[in-house]
Amino acid sequence: MAEVGLAAFSSIVSEGAKSVFKPIIRQISYVFKYQSYIDGLKDQVKQLGYRRETVQQPVNHARLQGDEIYEGVTDWLNKVDEFISEGVAKSIIDDEDRAKKSCFKGLVGKGNFSNVSYRPAPESTEQMEVKDYEAFDSRMKVFQDVVEALKDDKLNIIGVYGMGGVGKTTLVKQVARQVMEEKLFDKVVMAEVTQTPDHQEIQKKLASDLGIKFELNESIFDRADRLRERLKKEKRVLIILDNIWKKLEFEKVGIPSRDVDDKDKKDDQRRCTITLTSRSRDLLCIDMNSQKNFPIDALPRKEALQLFEEIVGDSTKISAFQSTANEIVERCGGLPVALSTVANALKTKELDFWKDALNQLRRSDAREIHGMQANVYTSIKLSYDFLESEEAKSLLRLCGLYSEGNVIQVSDLLRYGVGWDLFENVYTLEEARSRVHRLIDNLKSSCLLLDGDAEDEVKMHDVIHVVAVSIAAEKRMFNIPNVADMEKKMEETIRKDPIAISLPYRGDQVLPQRMLCPRLGLFLLHRKGLCSMQVSDHIFEGTEGLKVLDLARIHFSSLPSSLGFSQWDKVEGGSNASLVELKALTKLTTLEIEVPDAEILPPDFVSVELERYKIFIGQMSVRWLVESKTSTLMVLKGPERVSLLLGNDGTKMLLKRTEDLRLYSQKGVQNIVHELDDGEGFPRLQHLHVKSCYEILHIVGSVGRVRCKVFPLLESLDLIDLTNLETICYSQLREDQSFSNLRIINVDSCPKLKYLFSFSMAKNLLGLQKVKVRNCDELEMMIGKCLN
Repeated sequence: MAEVGLAAFSSIVSEGAKSVFKPIIRQISYVFKYQSYIDGLKDQVKQLGYRRETVQQPVNHARLQGDEIYEGVTDWLNKVDEFISEGVAKSIIDDEDRAKKSCFKGLVGKGNFSNVSYRPAPESTEQMEVKDYEAFDSRMKVFQDVVEALKDDKLNIIGVYGMGGVGKTTLVKQVARQVMEEKLFDKVVMAEVTQTPDHQEIQKKLASDLGIKFELNESIFDRADRLRERLKKEKRVLIILDNIWKKLEFEKVGIPSRDVDDKDKKDDQRRCTITLTSRSRDLLCIDMNSQKNFPIDALPRKEALQLFEEIVGDSTKISAFQSTANEIVERCGGLPVALSTVANALKTKELDFWKDALNQLRRSDAREIHGMQANVYTSIKLSYDFLESEEAKSLLRLCGLYSEGNVIQVSDLLRYGVGWDLFENVYTLEEARSRVHRLIDNLKSSCLLLDGDAEDEVKMHDVIHVVAVSIAAEKRMFNIPNVADMEKKMEETIRKDPIAISLPYRGDQVLPQRMLCPRLGLFLLHRKGLCSMQVSDHIFEGTEGLKVLDLARIHFSSLPSSLGFSQWDKVEGGSNASLVELKALTKLTTLEIEVPDAEILPPDFVSVELERYKIFIGQMSVRWLVESKTSTLMVLKGPERVSLLLGNDGTKMLLKRTEDLRLYSQKGVQNIVHELDDGEGFPRLQHLHVKSCYEILHIVGSVGRVRCKVFPLLESLDLIDLTNLETICYSQLREDQSFSNLRIINVDSCPKLKYLFSFSMAKNLLGLQKVKVRNCDELEMMIGKCLN
């Protein structure tokens, strides 16, 4: 695969692209062979100016984005500026003899850069920043010992162990920041392992810290190979694997192990140092072969009280509060996670509130949880009890249905909460969305939820998660662990008359023949990737109260009859639902729908402007793979006649407003802009993906000089397996904003494509960052003239 960057807007490409662009290499030879002709030389002087402009513009854009400019690019620009400033260019044009002797010609060819800039990988220390960390004396000794151990070249696996909630993660994150500041390591990467390790998730997190992006179809073994090779490129790298519960195979993840050949062992150990955290010292010593381990204990009483006081504020300075505060702190067992949750529940509260909290801590049933002090449960349970909103409590229990370490999507909480009627006095999805965000903010302020890695995600501390699972079980909401005999576990759970069941699903499993849970209101399958499942035709018999069912990403050989409304009725009044009914939903703002047959689309089937939608038209075998970060997505696959879509005003309206458009196997379309958008240029489209549409000739077709703005917001363009595609833009563009936001182009298997950009298109591509081209054998040049 060849990657061609901004500077390749010419008939000449970089050395690294020769294997793909053979026709272009032939053109290079032709150009240099006949450069002795004076007209050609004069043209080359002009081309040098053009080349400088096509390099300088993306350089300016990259600097505004905070990217780093390659040193070779900067050096080339300086030489060109010097060449021009000294008047050499003018003398070549005026003096033919000097032109023949000039060496300026090499400057043109050297301006062929695959890319002019790069985005520095995010600093791991910034990602690992810990809020409200206190350098207590008891922690500083362990902190310093771990840092010193990391300086020892003889040690390459180091362990930190202690009970749940004691602050192991906080400590190693601070260690990571320190070693980066001291430049002991060139790179620090970190991943959470959890009680049920998911190797792909671990790989994904390590890859993110290393700046690697995996392809969707890469196997776990391919990912491991890529990670291993990437790690070997770092001179010194620290890998932190947090929260290990059982033996983890480094090689399976892609971390170079100690079992290497003697000739590579020294070099391998120099590259990678691994720090592990666990609740078990024996696990670290015996299973993970750690060479040195450091215990981290609970905070001593003085430091525990100090942490508590800093959170609750000045209340503890009042004598009436002091004795109550002392006992509350004592019952938190010196664990920061317990102290933080209780303190946040009590701050700004009156003395009677504190006394009531202490009474509850005294009377609560202490629960022994593996690796955790019993009183930790009571302290965290207290924070839950003191939540002022029953809805916030319900939402936390809902979060307890997720598997440990799983990212919690706020959008899922919204859907589950609305479907299960958790929110009072909420009548629209927009109102529900606002309510969910307010409740999440409430839970975060109580230290019961944490910020996720993305804006629309949240996480839960593993200790909080254990307590949340236990609290949810008290309300007959069961998070079933990943056990070998899943069928037996399900039968035991069903006998408890559940109202909610969450089932981790990682392989071929068989659910019970009948659920027989009359009070069951919510059933979730938490899955990793695409899974297969067999279900009985009678499975949902006896679940009359079921309101929320999430079986996404599960492949069924057959669905039970109770779930088989796989076909829409063409008209109202049939046994199945009809799309005409959508017109009656006048307040509809969000829609996700799949319509296998375009023929049943009624005209104006959406009567209002939707704010969010995901609409799939055609037979979608892998709809779950289609992900989008935009608010509006349309996926069109293979209708026999495109007129079925173009003749539908509702579909045309949605196409004009779509931000992410995917086209697969479309027939009857030759020019996308002028046929699918009436020549308006897709004013809102940000991402366009076109695959296996064999009749398409152009993306922007032949209509003379195009006066409208064409794709003014488009950021990415994917053109794959378009066997008749001749050009992207066939017409001359008059609007400077056309294609002006385009950053990434990916072209694959377009055998008739002879050039990528027209001149009128290329001049607008000031923000372009990357072009990927492969399997385009007829490609002759990057820029060509419009034929129209």
